[in-house]
Amino acid sequence: MFQDFCENNDHQRKIPCHCYLIGPTGPTGPAGTPGGATGPTGPTGPQGLAGATGPTGPTGPASTTAGPTGPTGPQGLAGATGPTGPTGPASTALGPTGPTGPQGLAGATGPTGPTGPASTTAGPTGPTGPQGLAGATGPTGPTGPQGLVGATGPTGPASTTAGPTGPTGPQGLAGATGPTGPAGLDGATGPTGPTGPTGPQGLAGATGPTGPQGLLGATGPTGPTGPAGLLGATGPTGPTGLLGATGPTGPTGPTAGLNAYAGKYSDTPQTLNLTIGTPTQIPLPTTMPNLNATYTPANSITVAQAGNYEINYFSNVSVALGTTVTQAVRINGTNIPDTVISRVLSVGVGSIYSGSVIVALAAGDVIDMALSALLAVGVTLGTGVNATLSVKKLN
Repeated sequence: MFQDFCENNDHQRKIPCHCYLIGPTGPTGPAGTPGGATGPTGPTGPQGLAGATGPTGPTGPASTTAGPTGPTGPQGLAGATGPTGPTGPASTALGPTGPTGPQGLAGATGPTGPTGPASTTAGPTGPTGPQGLAGATGPTGPTGPQGLVGATGPTGPASTTAGPTGPTGPQGLAGATGPTGPAGLDGATGPTGPTGPTGPQGLAGATGPTGPQGLLGATGPTGPTGPAGLLGATGPTGPTGLLGATGPTGPTGPTAGLNAYAGKYSDTPQTLNLTIGTPTQIPLPTTMPNLNATYTPANSITVAQAGNYEINYFSNVSVALGTTVTQAVRINGTNIPDTVISRVLSVGVGSIYSGSVIVALAAGDVIDMALSALLAVGVTLGTGVNATLSVKKLN
């Protein structure tokens, strides 16, 4: 058994406690002869290995007498920390005050407390603060109204000494001009003055009489030929000659007028809904006179004769969304390059597409007009004639 001190965590007081190390059990001695005397105790066996630390026993009753302090044993290896035992009874005496701990970090500022009641006694006057800097001069205030003229004071007694001469008064107005005095006598003639500058050129004098005819000079060289004179008047028509024999009849000439023509137009307001990448045919419901051409399929012209044709086209459109709109005249669904017109249109602003081209057409070619746009957009054909297409065969 040895004595050690245990700490009381509540009051940091050391209390003596008793600990026991239990060695290993020695080997069992041989069994004695039955009924024989007990033999002597065998020698103590070698020290066994330390057993595992047993669980902490219950705290015994506090000792009233401190046992003697045993000699200090060698420093053992630090054992594993055992579980905390139960708290001992509260000490009746305060333990010594421990050393002051380091200064803790400043806590966060707490909220401002409520304002206390107003003091009924004035506090002492604080010291006068330093003189502040002079403020900027404020603007001059408006001039006050003119004060009333004060009453004239009484006339003082007459002075016996002449006062100083006052300042000269302002120049008076000029008096009326007096009558002209009599003319004085002529003075003596003065010396001749210097010659003045030359005056302006005088007018040309009258032309003198023509002198006598001079002698005829020698004939000069012949000059260059002058320009041809005007054509003289046509002479009278000579008598009619004898009628010659009738010649053979020539071939029959072409029929007067155009050999083929046609035209269609629209005067119906309407909106065409264009889709991206797909041309939309312009409606042309109304027909014009035609020759050697038909109006099938709808909204187009089909020519019956091959030849060179003049094509005229027109449209007046506006858009609901600003974008680029292209119009073209087509032959059998293919754009005629000379008729392709593209322009950027503003919302609600009408734009006219028109032109005229000459192209070669084969018999049976179909002519129409189409619109396309970069965006899906509604295109409106306005009031009045809003689209026309016509063809004329030139040869």
